[in-house]
Amino acid sequence: MNDIVFTLEFDDDVANSDANEFLKKGWTLLHVGSKLIEILDNGQAYYNTVYVVGANQQQYDEYKTELENDSFASLLDS
Repeated sequence: MNDIVFTLEFDDDVANSDANEFLKKGWTLLHVGSKLIEILDNGQAYYNTVYVVGANQQQYDEYKTELENDSFASLLDS
């Protein structure tokens, strides 16, 4: 794991699917755990599963290129 240069964390309702997409591209699964999202009005805790994936330099460069070419992401930046 010494070659990990970048990490992403997913913790929303589609975190599993998002993490799996990066794992299919060869990213490394670094951590699976739980994350407190909020405390509900009734005092109950709401948790989501969190996934952390890591990329080597080549995977990170490909990720940055994909972001640059993503028209939806560029709309969010404006």
